Amino acid sequence: MADNEKKNLKKEISLVFEEQYEKLFGMVYRMTENIQDTEDVLQNVFIKAYSNIEKFRGDSELSTWIYRIAVNESNRYMQTWNKLPVIQISENLGLSEKDFFESLEYTQNPDDNLIVEEMREKCLRGFLRCIPQKMRVCFLLKTCLELKNKEIAAVLNITEANVKVLLHRGREKIKEMFEYRCNLIDPTKPCKCYLWIKFMRDNGLPLPENGINYRSKELEEEHFKNMNTMKQIEYLYKVEHEYTYEEFLNRLQKLSISL
Repeated sequence: MADNEKKNLKKEISLVFEEQYEKLFGMVYRMTENIQDTEDVLQNVFIKAYSNIEKFRGDSELSTWIYRIAVNESNRYMQTWNKLPVIQISENLGLSEKDFFESLEYTQNPDDNLIVEEMREKCLRGFLRCIPQKMRVCFLLKTCLELKNKEIAAVLNITEANVKVLLHRGREKIKEMFEYRCNLIDPTKPCKCYLWIKFMRDNGLPLPENGINYRSKELEEEHFKNMNTMKQIEYLYKVEHEYTYEEFLNRLQKLSISL
């Protein structure tokens, strides 16, 4: 590969990161579930793409190649559950989920609002853990990166028909978990974030912390209320964070990465 070609491709890598940084951050965060790990993964993705540019064969879009590196770098952080904690807890107590939540009495405290939001994030992560890894990745590539099915197929090196099947099944599984229990999506359902806080306090369990996706005000907006269930769910999985692209660049430069 000629030096000029390398130089141009490296400029394109920087451009992809600049244009897609927030979406990339969101997808990686949903896979790693941790801010520090997300920052480390994105840093590794950039460095790997930048330092291995000779391995880019040009048989796909450069952005597709970068997304593939991001998925591979994130995969080792992904955890899977066979069942949700509420299912296991209810089974151990010999109760239905509805009876379990009805057994918890809690007077909502305004000081708990931040914990409530963090608890919601914990549930979002839990629902993702309960679907198979390929379904999860397809869902996140579609939801966070907003890729087309053809682009997802290229990233994962599978057929577009496979993408459609994985997306459909993944969405249905997540939707089923939300519709069956989540009070945020359906106010008649039993699972309320503040009831989880009550349970965790009563049992001496650590309350969740370090969430980043605080959206209480936005969730009250009319556009959320008017979304169908799947759009509401996808909206919840969007990630907002103040760690900017400029901060990302500053961190890279401290590592003596020449941009």
